[in-house]
Amino acid sequence: MKRLHFSILTIGTLALGIVVAEAKPVQLTADQIGVVEQTVRSLLKDQTNVSFGKPGATTSSTGSIIVCGRYYAKSGFAGYSGETAYKGQFDSADSGTKYLPAFDIITMPENQSETDDLVKLCASLGVDLPPISK
Repeated sequence: MKRLHFSILTIGTLALGIVVAEAKPVQLTADQIGVVEQTVRSLLKDQTNVSFGKPGATTSSTGSIIVCGRYYAKSGFAGYSGETAYKGQFDSADSGTKYLPAFDIITMPENQSETDDLVKLCASLGVDLPPISK
């Protein structure tokens, strides 16, 4: 019984190591950052008064590029709502084309608690999101 437990633990650890080893940091190009910012901007009520922090990116096990970032925008009440995080991806199926792949938003939190949770999730993926310097 101890041997079975050890084997399962060893296999689980090796599998976790393989999953972690597959995720690699990605340096986004200026064009990719532009697509990310335009996609996020398009979902905001006031698209002109928004500033972005530097996004971070990593690869997923399927080859997609996972992007996490922060933005600072006006709320619907004309005041600034504070920093909000977002998470999205460039699909690996688009990478073979000569066109810039589409960026799909996966998560855009609606409150500070959800933003904090998303920042933690991104950190667990290996993407650190420092606060935006104003």
